[in-house]
Amino acid sequence: MIIDAHSIGAVLLDAGGVLVVPDPMAARRLLEPHGAQPDDDTCLRAHYAGMRELDRLGRPDWAAADRVVAAVAGVAPERLGEALPAIEALYHDEPWVPVTGAAAAMLALEATGLRLAVVSNATGTMEKMLLQHRICRVGGIENEAMARVAVIIDSHVVGIEKPDPRIFHLALTEIGVPPERCWFVGDSVHFDVDGARAAGLRPVHVDPYHFCPDDDHDHVSGLADVVAAVAA
Repeated sequence: MIIDAHSIGAVLLDAGGVLVVPDPMAARRLLEPHGAQPDDDTCLRAHYAGMRELDRLGRPDWAAADRVVAAVAGVAPERLGEALPAIEALYHDEPWVPVTGAAAAMLALEATGLRLAVVSNATGTMEKMLLQHRICRVGGIENEAMARVAVIIDSHVVGIEKPDPRIFHLALTEIGVPPERCWFVGDSVHFDVDGARAAGLRPVHVDPYHFCPDDDHDHVSGLADVVAAVAA
């Protein structure tokens, strides 16, 4: 948990695993033919377990991550191979849904006066998705029931992906806050913690199931912890 927020000037956030997650209802529909019917919490656990597998490997091996997601979701070991297309469809073809409390947490962060931005490895539709779910938007009128952010950086749009520090620098240019006064909140060590650190930001790892064994960076269970740290 973060204990010192006195010098913070901005919070930059990942989207997947922080603001939005794969839809548990879609997961159940896609995995039922493969013998699994995970409840909502199991679906969430499976997502973060898949991210932990990528971190363990230290590279974007999506097939390996998908096998972990399927296994944690309840697919039997002998059926993991057949379930991989379902996991890929869940992540790439199905709409994602808001993390519980994400919109309220973003409003609370905005109310502190901090500058906010989103930096996501996405497919070109992240700004639209966050707007549709009323999580945040770029600009807009004050006091509306949706948080405003300075910019939403989508890797597909800008042609740079995390952990490349250049994608963080694009957001820093928009918010006008030096990196040493910025936190980056994400759900991956490989993409988010390592990338943010390389760009000079303070990484904050969303790890609600305590999968990460590393003690060289901050961990939180979710955005509520970030709000509490800033408010304190």
